[in-house]
Amino acid sequence: MPGEHMSRAELAERVNAWLLDNTGRSGALDRHYLGRLERGQIQRPGRDYRAAFRAVLQASDRDLGFAPDPRAERLRRAAQHPRRADTTALSQAAEMLSAVRRLEDETSATAVLPSVAAHAELVNHLADESKHTTEAVGLASEISQYLGWLKIARDEYGDAQAHLDRAARLALEADDPQRLATALSFAAYRALLLGDYGQAANLNRAAMRDSRVDPGLRAYGHLQGAEIAAYEGDAHTATRMLTQADRLIENAPDPQELPDGSYWHIPPVLNGHKGFVLYALGDTEQARQAARESLEAMPEAWTRAEWAADHRALAGWEGDAATQRIHELD
Repeated sequence: MPGEHMSRAELAERVNAWLLDNTGRSGALDRHYLGRLERGQIQRPGRDYRAAFRAVLQASDRDLGFAPDPRAERLRRAAQHPRRADTTALSQAAEMLSAVRRLEDETSATAVLPSVAAHAELVNHLADESKHTTEAVGLASEISQYLGWLKIARDEYGDAQAHLDRAARLALEADDPQRLATALSFAAYRALLLGDYGQAANLNRAAMRDSRVDPGLRAYGHLQGAEIAAYEGDAHTATRMLTQADRLIENAPDPQELPDGSYWHIPPVLNGHKGFVLYALGDTEQARQAARESLEAMPEAWTRAEWAADHRALAGWEGDAATQRIHELD
């Protein structure tokens, strides 16, 4: 359900309960079947199971990746006939990626992963068969980058690294600094969560190396670097980078001017990341205040998003709920 995030076991239990209540038959869904769905090995479950997923997740077949999409059909034709891999097909692929990102804000990484995995397979094939045009390779990089993000959200760090490595390689091939910086920043975030601060710092510096990135991503890079420095015990560098981020946030462009892949790099979210830096520096009171102000300024749907769990934990919105990043507060 929007705003509610379930484990595989919980989702399977709810789907099976819905089937029993509405069809009179016991469902046989388990976490292994869900895993196959998420990996794209099963693309379209049976009718009753689709109905159960729609009811439990309050989403449509199209949202869940179960329904044929006219844009996907065009992409399939383009993949089968590389000469037809035109700009329109790639544009539609980008639109589909944009839509599923917004759906993740309303549901969870687990809910959108099957759709993204299937879409990635198609776009990767399209890029391979279209002589690796810059546009196709750049989009393939962005989808790999997004898969890496989803895998981090599910604590599947090995898979996340593989996707992010591929995303970075493709971004280099396409000479796309924005997508390269994003992939590297996600990789730095992965290393931060795993406590590998040295690697996180190196990846963060690499992400910030090229100035041809949007101001929102640049501000995020400074905030990420500040948080990493704080955990390394370098309060001076952390404070300096936090000040630089403040300047960038104060001069942030209109959200409509940001690239689609950076749509969340807006002041309310970035100010929430300041809270993570303050938390790492040991200033719990100011960190909590920053988190609360950030959540109050965000779009309401985002405050319930799975990715905002750290913000909510830091703000104290979820009582004593802790996350891997934000431990229990005193």
